[in-house]
Amino acid sequence: MRVAHHASALDVRPARITIRDQSSRWGSCSQSRTLSFSWRLILTPPDVLDYVAAHEVAHLVHMDHSKSFWKCVATLYPNYRPAVKWLEEQGPSLHRYG
Repeated sequence: MRVAHHASALDVRPARITIRDQSSRWGSCSQSRTLSFSWRLILTPPDVLDYVAAHEVAHLVHMDHSKSFWKCVATLYPNYRPAVKWLEEQGPSLHRYG
């Protein structure tokens, strides 16, 4: 996963990174700076995985989904919209695994 790459670009570091069985999320960022990712991401195309990594790293700077957050995501992963669309269209079928 490209967490280290994206974190380096923002000069931030997560406290921990975990892989979990998240039944309705692809990733999350806690107040304690732990980034958690769904194991189901292994079933997604590499660009989708990269987008989710960028999305969660951006939460280390912005703990919301404000305009500033989305600008940060776009800085890390400029062509993120196709990955979002893929998750919207294909993601529900992956959440059935488990």
